[in-house]
Amino acid sequence: MIELYTEQRGNPDKPELVLLHGWGMNSNVWQSVLPLLEPHFSITLIDLPGLGQSPALDSFIFDSVVDALLAAAPARAHWLGWSLGGQLAVAAAAKAPERISALVMVASNPCFVARDDWASAMDTETYTGFKTALDENPAKTLTRFIMLQTQGAEAGRETLKLLKQLVKADSPTALAPALTLLETDARSALGELSQPVLLQFGEKDLLVPVAAAEGCAQLNPSAKTSVFEGAGHLPFISHADQWCGEVVSFLSEVPA
Repeated sequence: MIELYTEQRGNPDKPELVLLHGWGMNSNVWQSVLPLLEPHFSITLIDLPGLGQSPALDSFIFDSVVDALLAAAPARAHWLGWSLGGQLAVAAAAKAPERISALVMVASNPCFVARDDWASAMDTETYTGFKTALDENPAKTLTRFIMLQTQGAEAGRETLKLLKQLVKADSPTALAPALTLLETDARSALGELSQPVLLQFGEKDLLVPVAAAEGCAQLNPSAKTSVFEGAGHLPFISHADQWCGEVVSFLSEVPA
């Protein structure tokens, strides 16, 4: 199994917290909010396979990525995943419940591509077009993707500027294979979870419709759900203080 890139931050005497980024990004996406989290947690940042500083997998099978993340993470920790990272965290929590004490999904969807029984997602035609465009022009498609994350949201211009800087400084090796992970349906995994779960959505999110909040709540009725008014796909950047306060409050009630 490949060894994923990890980085330790925060206070080693505090509860363990794993942070997982989304597609097209790397763990540097958390840099602006780390100062707010570090006093409260011992943080493990992980770059997803083929993104950031982690090597690519020989075969991008969703379950293999989950196994690689579990191998890189502490023996037991809270997990917080944004976008694709949230979907992967759900699968990890279902597969190894003894390893994950609580789960936070940020602007994430257990099923990112729409299906007949799951309309609160990206429609198939849009996803297929995006996939084709990525093969033809990766740089242009990634720029379009990060623009969608901030379009119409509060602090959108500032957030977009930050994302462009992150993308410019990165050289992902497996954008296209990693994109296929979004085709996974992890709804059953979300429904199986016994751990405390916090689901966070952005009101203006163009990638994960806020309507998905209701569907996720039906899958896991015990989960807590919140919607950040005016936020797009990155509430941890645009609404950092409010977002961090909610995360710290939620996880402080869960035994590590």
